[in-house]
Amino acid sequence: MVALLLIGSSPGWAQFVQSRAWIATATPTIERSLAQLQTDPRQPASNLSWDTLSELQRLELLGIQTQMFSPPRTARALALLTVAMNDSLYLLRNHPEAEPNVVTAFAAQEVMLYLHPTFPNLKDALRQTVAAIYARASSAGFAEKNLQLSREIGRQVGLQIVAWGRRDGAARQIIPTYPAPAPGVWVLPLGRPAVEPGWGSVTPIGVRLEALARSSPPPDWNSPEYERERTLFWAEQQKLNDYGRQIADRWAGDPGTVTPAGLWQEAAVEILQKRQSQAADAVAILAALNVAMHNSFIACWRDKYIYYTARPDQWVATFDKRWRPYLRTPRFPAYPSGHSTVSGAAATILTAFFPSEAKTWNEMAKEASYSRIIAGIHWFIDGSGGLDLGERVARQVLEVLQKP
Repeated sequence: MVALLLIGSSPGWAQFVQSRAWIATATPTIERSLAQLQTDPRQPASNLSWDTLSELQRLELLGIQTQMFSPPRTARALALLTVAMNDSLYLLRNHPEAEPNVVTAFAAQEVMLYLHPTFPNLKDALRQTVAAIYARASSAGFAEKNLQLSREIGRQVGLQIVAWGRRDGAARQIIPTYPAPAPGVWVLPLGRPAVEPGWGSVTPIGVRLEALARSSPPPDWNSPEYERERTLFWAEQQKLNDYGRQIADRWAGDPGTVTPAGLWQEAAVEILQKRQSQAADAVAILAALNVAMHNSFIACWRDKYIYYTARPDQWVATFDKRWRPYLRTPRFPAYPSGHSTVSGAAATILTAFFPSEAKTWNEMAKEASYSRIIAGIHWFIDGSGGLDLGERVARQVLEVLQKP
């Protein structure tokens, strides 16, 4: 396993960051299992394989799509899964006698069973996949006692991640107190609940909630700045063509898809495989990416339900009752844009690890942000504010990575 990861040499950042555990710790139970691992000269060396990583990620994305997770819940699910795998490998860093595929598979299994308790087909497929990973390690000649201990270590790590998830507030139901209707104030459509109104109080990973970066306040609705926003938005809507629709569709990311976080993870996996990265290194990078995206959704949702900025369709309805946005307007306030925030975070993390691809990541983030404007559901300032917020959230994650 590689303990150090090259992330470039941006000002203020160490050239190397050491792998770390985000949530799990070496509990007494895990310590006992690690101590019982036995050195066996006949046992083959083993590293985490891309097959293990890819299969577990595929199953989780299948569950996310089938159960129609919202974008914030998708980011959380991917974060908990990759953190479980990352933390498992971190705890094994001085124990080559353990089987990393088995450890990560059983850690992931606990997390995925927690995330999808009512999806029997997925649970069956998951158990079969994990059993097959164990069987492959056994047939490769790995000592049975070490395999059993590896299974228990992974299970204990997974249980720690699940226990953390049960306390993070994601299951808490919050009914917000909405501000009085007024020009520029978001109004919840009648008969339709708001999406995740309490998500801004979910516990971030690696950063205290009260320390999480905050977006800059938007201009006052009646200010000249917002008058320009409305003018720019309406002018952009007149430019909507097939190319704009393709951009909007490409990044739509509604429940039932892998959502924006899944799109960014797929982009990260593509470059990791193109660079022929070790699977263990890929896990560490994906964990950092998903932690940043998860944290960015929390920051974004917190601020959405502070500013309660109206969506464009509310304003357009005051002078054009027939106009409809290209994509359906989401059921939560506008500022800042969720797509922009998560994309700003993802681009910042991926630029840190792959600085030579910085232009690609920045262009992806800008396109994701613009996709919501041309789709008629966000103001330009929602996009710029979100990109800025996401970048600052991601930099907090990179700062955590630099700490011992």
